[in-house]
Amino acid sequence: MFVFIKHGDNQQFLLNTNCSVLLLLHYIRHKMGLSKTETIDLCDEMGTMKFLFLTKTPGDYASKFLTARNTYYICRVDRGAPGTRLENAYKNFVPLLKNPDPELLEVLRAQCDLLEKNRVKMIRIQEAKKVIPIESTANLPSKSGRSEEESTPTTRRSPLFKTRADFLKRDKHH
Repeated sequence: MFVFIKHGDNQQFLLNTNCSVLLLLHYIRHKMGLSKTETIDLCDEMGTMKFLFLTKTPGDYASKFLTARNTYYICRVDRGAPGTRLENAYKNFVPLLKNPDPELLEVLRAQCDLLEKNRVKMIRIQEAKKVIPIESTANLPSKSGRSEEESTPTTRRSPLFKTRADFLKRDKHH
């Protein structure tokens, strides 16, 4: 199976999809003279990104993600500046075309914005799951069996948790 890859000033080449995603992206980088660290992907003519750079299994065949005989554009994936707090942020998907269609650019921008929004949402979820140690306000007994505050007189505190009985008592008084 093969696909057409368009780039530059209406240039194109054929690409065999009977190989791993990893090898396919490596070949495209080599063919285009891009560095090995450059993050790239493909989008179809409507601007739908294939997100090959995000695949969890780069050993999968590219034919699983690309439709035979279709035309795809190479897109550079712009990320945040290295060493900054936003280094993993998705900034832009840039088609490597001389004069990309404005509609194509808008569709790519919308997908990039959505991907970034989801990335930030996942970070917030992960941060919320982190256990934050807090000091307990309860008086825990020491090894001797007496709490530290038993030696000094204190006023009685209400229980930390209300029981069903506490709620029933309150209802009878009202």
